Amino acid sequence: MANALNIILNLKKEARFVFNIILRKGPLTKGEILDITRMKLSTLNRIMQPLENEKLIVESSIGESTGGRKPILYDVNPHQFYLIGVDISRTYTQMVVTNLKTNILYQKQFPMDESSTPHKVVHAISQFIDDASRKLSISKDSTIGIGIGTVGPLDRIKGKMLNPRSFSATGWNDVHLKDMVEDITKLPVTIDNGPNAAVWAEYTYGAGKGLNNIVYINCGVGIRTGAISSGMIVRTINDAEDAFGHMVIDVDGDFCNCGNYGCIECYSSIPSIVKKFASELKKGRITNIRRVPEEINYIDICRAAKSGDQLAKEVIISAGTILGVGLANYINLLNPELIILSGSLIKHSKLLFDTCKGVALKKYYLKGENIIQFSRGGFFQENAIAVGAAALMIEKVLST
Repeated sequence: MANALNIILNLKKEARFVFNIILRKGPLTKGEILDITRMKLSTLNRIMQPLENEKLIVESSIGESTGGRKPILYDVNPHQFYLIGVDISRTYTQMVVTNLKTNILYQKQFPMDESSTPHKVVHAISQFIDDASRKLSISKDSTIGIGIGTVGPLDRIKGKMLNPRSFSATGWNDVHLKDMVEDITKLPVTIDNGPNAAVWAEYTYGAGKGLNNIVYINCGVGIRTGAISSGMIVRTINDAEDAFGHMVIDVDGDFCNCGNYGCIECYSSIPSIVKKFASELKKGRITNIRRVPEEINYIDICRAAKSGDQLAKEVIISAGTILGVGLANYINLLNPELIILSGSLIKHSKLLFDTCKGVALKKYYLKGENIIQFSRGGFFQENAIAVGAAALMIEKVLST
């Protein structure tokens, strides 16, 4: 089999265009493709022929008849071409192998700790690819490339991580991650910030499919955000993913590690919730959590709130309220149709999700005129960033 990447790169522009339509919207009949592209049938047949010859697309099934012969449905080949997706966060690295339908075929996750230097993580990614190749019996020639969604800020063009905060291990400043992964794997790599990758996955293949404006907010060690507006990724300065988290909601508020005061992240992130809870304990407040204060973590607090612990509920509701106020302001600016709240805090606390959603819906402007959907975790849940990174890889190849 020829190299998968070269097969796609050697396609003519019009063939890539049709392939991308089938990739995003398939399975489709030729009639449906004609409706989308406004081509003539003879032109479409000519364009689709190399896609079929290279087995990029296949006849997937038979559609419903509208009176004559039942039409053939075409879709991308789910069995011959593969993508690698990687999600590097401050607390874990998640890796997946997907087919062109974004179905996960193999995955692995490991925690990020004091030993997780860039070199160790890169070697783990390479080892994962080797393991996946053996387990799935696939070759590197059938792998199109690697997409990485990571903590920002980034120089996305150079594939360089700039100065991310809060990694347990040292050495993450000025990391040429793209070059490092390409050197060890011999596969092409594209890099974006994690929430951008996640929002792309949900917009293209998941909960936001068919919508034009969606927002993905990951609530964890920080508040990480990705947004699609009018079908385009909204990009911040240096592709920073935490711009929303550093929206100021109290000019006289708590000091933030960004150097400002009163940012959302000061109140609605994992460290801020743990800090607030510990502060209340020092004031003599009572909790049902049977652990020494220094060992209480955010999962303990989320679970306690769920079981009715009054202090834990107050802390979670306060965090959700502030996040909801910030989100109301965000809604006023971008007018999203769908808001996906995700991340460790959302996963472990439905109370935080419900509070944030309720406050945002109550306080955003023109609430009677716009209908906004909320999703807890989206379609891809904790795999959204890794799957989205893989999806951005094929998107980059098709636009080259």
